[in-house]
Amino acid sequence: MVGCKGDMKDGVIKFRHGMNMYSYDGNNFLSFDNASGVWVAVTEAAVQTKRKWDEVQVLKEYTKGYLENECIDWLGKFINYGQKQLTEAIPPEVHLFKKNTKVEGKILLTCLATGFLPKEITLNMKINGSVLTEADGVVSSGVRPNGDETFQRRDSVEILRSDVCTFTCEVIHQASKLHVEEEWGSCQ
Repeated sequence: MVGCKGDMKDGVIKFRHGMNMYSYDGNNFLSFDNASGVWVAVTEAAVQTKRKWDEVQVLKEYTKGYLENECIDWLGKFINYGQKQLTEAIPPEVHLFKKNTKVEGKILLTCLATGFLPKEITLNMKINGSVLTEADGVVSSGVRPNGDETFQRRDSVEILRSDVCTFTCEVIHQASKLHVEEEWGSCQ
């Protein structure tokens, strides 16, 4: 496992701590002590490897350099990517579908929310204002990625064609401040 920690001040990340650890059969084996620039044998079996690696100066310098520089650079990039997602909220497009099923007299109602960012979203299918659940037969795709770095979610429920209830789809995407409730036309 390789990683680093840093402190951010005025938009710049300064290296604080790095780790480069190896395991064997699920147990810690060998790690790099960035402060002293040496390998640390966690078990007796690792002592021979520690001695060998401590003699390779270029390996110690590379490991220390990676943790203090490249790892911190990557950490900064990931923080920027996360900030971008938090500030660039894109509201979903909401589409309603209904189609016949293989069972005579039934139809499938589907609500699709797509093209949104970030991925946190609430999608509720309702009958006469009451939220339907899995126990009522709602099937959800869950949130899935689109090919353009946005997300989608699709929920469906099978109903009788003869139902005269009001079916609605509620979509709440807090990041973009979108809250819509759309109604299917008559199901007959």
